[in-house]
Amino acid sequence: MTVRFPIHGKRVALIGTSLVQQNHHAGDRHIHSCARGWATWAEVLSAGQLDITVFHDPRVYPGWEPSGRLGVTRGFGGLNAGVSGQKARDIAERLEEVLKLDFDLIVVDAGTNDMMVETKEVIQSIREAIVDRLIEAGKTVILLPILARGTQKWVAGGSVRAKAHWINQKSLAFAATRPHCHVFDWNSVWADPRSVDGAPYDGFSDDGTHFSVPGGYAVGKALAAYLRGFLAPSALRTWAQDDRFDAVNNPLGNILPDPLLADHRTLAAGSAVPQGLAVASRIISRPDRAANWQEIRVAGGDCFVDILADGFVNPLPAGAWVQASVELEVDAHDSWRDISLVLEDGAPEGLVSQALAPFDLGDGNLAPFPEEAWSGVLRTPPIKLKTAMQNLRLGLSLQVVPSRQPASMRFSTPELRQVMQPLGQSPCMFEFSRTLTA
Repeated sequence: MTVRFPIHGKRVALIGTSLVQQNHHAGDRHIHSCARGWATWAEVLSAGQLDITVFHDPRVYPGWEPSGRLGVTRGFGGLNAGVSGQKARDIAERLEEVLKLDFDLIVVDAGTNDMMVETKEVIQSIREAIVDRLIEAGKTVILLPILARGTQKWVAGGSVRAKAHWINQKSLAFAATRPHCHVFDWNSVWADPRSVDGAPYDGFSDDGTHFSVPGGYAVGKALAAYLRGFLAPSALRTWAQDDRFDAVNNPLGNILPDPLLADHRTLAAGSAVPQGLAVASRIISRPDRAANWQEIRVAGGDCFVDILADGFVNPLPAGAWVQASVELEVDAHDSWRDISLVLEDGAPEGLVSQALAPFDLGDGNLAPFPEEAWSGVLRTPPIKLKTAMQNLRLGLSLQVVPSRQPASMRFSTPELRQVMQPLGQSPCMFEFSRTLTA
């Protein structure tokens, strides 16, 4: 029986390969958490129990360049310390920087990129050394097995697949000797048990190696459930109606004008909306909460649901950091392709921050979202405002492929708050300043 040590915190760090890095994506003008990400979904579905915060950071850090391309940046820092293309030794060499992070628990992925070039014994020894160094530093570790790949990457019946099974069995035995090391078996919900080759379920991966949205959701859902026994319990966020932004007395108050959705909201559809789009909206009271739901029904097409009221004026100065969140309930439907929260700084060089950004399959189509009902909290990565008094745009981006019945979802308790400054002194550090820009 596995003994778990409850942790009085929720900050979860990730270290590993592209399987970790691809939970987030950043460019010159954007920072996203990604709907293809298993850790992204774990954070959403935990409804606040997990915090895997990242922030925009375009600097280049030696040893952190994706796929070893010199001069290339991941584009972000924070609790995601994944770097595409890295082998286990590369990951081990970054441990001391990762240990500078402020985190309560760490998830480790290592070895998948070594399978064609290293022996199984060498791969496992490095995996064990990584875990032992983290435990020595007082950390609780969740070790991930080698993730199964499709036969287009690892041939059926080949030695690589056999090596992976050996490593995964050795990892279980190793973890049993380390009280602060646990194994989360992501293959248990990723690999199709009907596949004679142990390949992932159809639709879980777009290339046989990496996650598509359905695969990320399945693994994230299982991880959120697994981590409930480790992290401090979460509770639905509530606040008084007068917890509102005040530059002097409450600079961390909610900036939104109607966070409890007491009034009917204004819907603004996107400019390129196809014919036949149907958008319906109504307010639903919640007997158990002071905040109402707003229900949205969409049949075919995409739209943007404005959360900010007309005439909203950003009260924050240049240099302030802001973050948005919203609580969601999504009904079962097979046509969802995008359910994301978008926060945009309207300044000329302003950033767009998106929570649960959809995944383009490469043919112009977006990967399907879960067909089953789900609920959780979307939280955008924090962004720094470029200039004062610029317009902020906040809303839900929704897309549904044509269907007989509208797809429906509800949102509640939207927040837009100033947050404390991430200092980002290293590629993975995320510290908070005690001094606020008010």
